[in-house]
Amino acid sequence: MMRSCAVMALLGLVAGTALISFIVWPGWATVLPFAVVIGLGWLLPPIWKWWRIRKLAATADSLRAPSQADPERYLPQLATALDQHARALLGAGRVEQALKASAERIGHHRSLLDSAPDRRREHLDGFAEALDAHRGMLQLAGRPQEALEVNAEALRIRREGLGQWRGGPDYERDVAMTLATRASLLSVAARHDEALAASQEALTALRTISARDDHRYLPALAGVLDIRATCELAAGREQDALTDAQEAVECCERLINLYRGEYLHLLARVSGTHAKILCRTDPDEAISSSGRMVQVTQSAARQDALAYTPALLSALTAHALVLSAAGRTRDGRRIARKALALSRRAVPELLVQTRQQLAGPGAAIP
Repeated sequence: MMRSCAVMALLGLVAGTALISFIVWPGWATVLPFAVVIGLGWLLPPIWKWWRIRKLAATADSLRAPSQADPERYLPQLATALDQHARALLGAGRVEQALKASAERIGHHRSLLDSAPDRRREHLDGFAEALDAHRGMLQLAGRPQEALEVNAEALRIRREGLGQWRGGPDYERDVAMTLATRASLLSVAARHDEALAASQEALTALRTISARDDHRYLPALAGVLDIRATCELAAGREQDALTDAQEAVECCERLINLYRGEYLHLLARVSGTHAKILCRTDPDEAISSSGRMVQVTQSAARQDALAYTPALLSALTAHALVLSAAGRTRDGRRIARKALALSRRAVPELLVQTRQQLAGPGAAIP
């Protein structure tokens, strides 16, 4: 509704400008409206972001008093509102404010666990998801040690659910993915032996689960293989890393064959990892591989921008890093600028993440 009103207001303003300019000076009748359109094109996106953040903050504020009177009913709604608010803040690049909203969300989930022990199982998943989201924001903020601590609590919570209620393969998958995330964080902290052990435990679990239902758990297996390859590369095990990265690509290609473009974003991500590893031994092939993925995702995004722009963004980011690693710094910067412009224009929620990927682990957020 807000966007429809904005479009109508824009059309009215342009028409009014054209009419007034025609009356005052006919020569401006074509120039001035275009100038107004260009100016509003710059102004409307930040105005829309500001309005959305204010609206989500107001929604959270409206739920605070009811949540104190009736926590069981309103605290989950408040936690959901805070999650949406934090994501909107993150999309606007306001990472510290997003962290504040996310931390409040975690506090409410913790209160639900403490106040309703008989419904602990019901609230565990929401608490673990809140911890995972907060961990991701801490990583983007360049605070890996805190992210590692939050991940440890998420892993404990997920293992508690699996151990007490034997939730089945989905619970096992969630534990494995949390373990894989822990491996990635440990690798960034240069704790390579621990990272390799955690990623191997996650991979073993995913292989067991996917053997029961290959198609359903293949995406998770590909993701864990991708993380395992990154950990192996950081530990200096390049050949093992290349083998696991290649298997991750093959898993995603099977998914694409089964479900067409649904997993194109995952394929772009694991192909980027594979290309970055391959760059150490065969830079030309790595550049060719990442370039092909850019072409594939560009073609898909032209057909359905909403669905496939994140895949294109992932492919552009990987291609920029591969070009830079291969010594083609100027080309790498050119592609990096394209990735940043695309994320700023089309997927603002991924802008902070794209900046950090291009800057490197632990870099400050621009």
